[in-house]
Amino acid sequence: MSTPEAKITDAELEIMRVLWGSTEPMTLSGIKTALSEKNGDTTKTLLRRLCQKGAVAQEKREVYYYRPKVAQKDLGHYRTQHLIDKLYAGSAKAMVASLVEHDQLRQEDVDELREMFRNLCGKEGG
Repeated sequence: MSTPEAKITDAELEIMRVLWGSTEPMTLSGIKTALSEKNGDTTKTLLRRLCQKGAVAQEKREVYYYRPKVAQKDLGHYRTQHLIDKLYAGSAKAMVASLVEHDQLRQEDVDELREMFRNLCGKEGG
């Protein structure tokens, strides 16, 4: 079964970011303003597609309001897992090793990850 997360394109992701950043449902004009877009046709089309995919809810008041139905963390988790599966044959370890080998992690990042691993091992009784 395909999830809404699997179908969100990069262009649609920009709209999702705007919606995630708002505490209230937004109108088309509010979304356009946040995107600094002059022509609403593209935004309107992308919003329609996001609604069809089940990633955004649309409600009619005096005008249409939009709110995300997919949480940012859920999309992040899906995309991370997809990346690991696609590029690293499902191995998160291989992905982290690649980040380390190519100097993509600062020492602070490594220290933070080390602490996360320590906490994880402590919770599992190891």
